[in-house]
Amino acid sequence: MSSFLNKIDITDFSVEKMDISKIQAIEDKLPRSGVFDLNIAEVGLVLTLEAQNLCQDKIIKIDRYIGYLEGQKNKAWSKAALVDAKTAGYKTAKDKEWYAQSDDDYVNVLNEVTLAKATKKWLENKAGYFSGWHYAFKTFLRRDYSIENLSGVNFGAYNDIVWGDEASQTISDESKDFCGNEEIEWDE
Repeated sequence: MSSFLNKIDITDFSVEKMDISKIQAIEDKLPRSGVFDLNIAEVGLVLTLEAQNLCQDKIIKIDRYIGYLEGQKNKAWSKAALVDAKTAGYKTAKDKEWYAQSDDDYVNVLNEVTLAKATKKWLENKAGYFSGWHYAFKTFLRRDYSIENLSGVNFGAYNDIVWGDEASQTISDESKDFCGNEEIEWDE
């Protein structure tokens, strides 16, 4: 069973150890030069959606982790200002505040918060990057298919009767090719 808790579980979570290999693999599959054809656009359309989804799954976990770290940061600051500063002999509120801001536990958690926020920003930028590629692929395909439709070629109409009546569709004459057209006699 898959639950939402599994998506946002931060037990043993580390920003530095977060796996981004799938995101990088999809990014490597996108064209580097911006030049692509119909096949690349069709595959890219699906890949970019998958990559955006991967980024969003990681962003939600990092958001929860940032909330947890903010609580840890406040806890470290309060402990340093109210307990450790008093033990160190600081009496004024301003001295306790300065002491708390330089406390090692507080600074370590603050650095973790900064790293998590930077990672979230990186993932949001990657999601935007994939969104831009998705739009480019979608626009290219829409334009390419509209050009095909304007050309009068109806690729989807394989079952339409193209020549004569239904009886002429049965190919029994040896002089006709597989499309029902007369074979061309080539001079040798």
